[in-house]
Amino acid sequence: MKDLKQRLGFGTILVTAMVGLFLLDKSTLPGAAMIVFGLLALLAQNELYTMLKNSGMAARQAVGLFFGAVTLLNAWFAWVPVGGLIIGLIVGYLVLEVLSRQVENAPARIGSTLLGWLCVPLMLSSVIHIRLTDPVDGWEWVMLLVVGCKAGDSSAYLVGSAMGKHKLIPEVSPNKSWEGAIASVLGALFGGYVVASWAFGGQIEAATWIPAILVTNLGAQFGDLAESLLKRGCKTKDSATAVPAFGGSFDMVDSFLVAAPALYGYLALTLYSA
Repeated sequence: MKDLKQRLGFGTILVTAMVGLFLLDKSTLPGAAMIVFGLLALLAQNELYTMLKNSGMAARQAVGLFFGAVTLLNAWFAWVPVGGLIIGLIVGYLVLEVLSRQVENAPARIGSTLLGWLCVPLMLSSVIHIRLTDPVDGWEWVMLLVVGCKAGDSSAYLVGSAMGKHKLIPEVSPNKSWEGAIASVLGALFGGYVVASWAFGGQIEAATWIPAILVTNLGAQFGDLAESLLKRGCKTKDSATAVPAFGGSFDMVDSFLVAAPALYGYLALTLYSA
């Protein structure tokens, strides 16, 4: 009950702040939400590095965070193609490791450094790509992404806590249930309807936004499970304790890890492929 009250209290504050930020992004300061999201991505990456270090897999944290910042900035400014950026940074990093001559724990160090970068800022840079996908609808699609993830998260938590009996993947996340997963889909669909009616002004067809919200929600659930897999592998409950009942930045953005690339891929393949 205490955890639920904290979630409701801090959740209300976070939702209010998020709505204000997105309204600022749309009307006064385009890109404001992306700046905040980019900072959250780097904080989440740093928390993952801390978890890996505590489990004996120390990474080159500064290098990884530099790569993360470059990746997020490149998503906004489009300096070079994403594929070229990834190859260039990996090649540069491997050269750096060779020149360092540090043979001990090299596989773990290299793997951890690349994992933190590829798994967090690279995946989350898809949010920026969605924002820039269309000068008119990019903002609306990011709204759909956020609502699809967070409405699903909240619905899954409330229903799963109250009546979750059938475990989803207990080896990865013991508390998640099939009841919560179904509630997540239904909550996301309701949230998607609100966004379609409000943000899109009812100018988007159900045949467009319903598949988008389903892709987003499925990605969000797997993103949440992916973070749970990493945390359990590192023997950690929460990535940090910045926000009571919610955890750290990684816990707050985990659902976007798969949802953002999934939605961006859906948009690229269906609406903007021509």
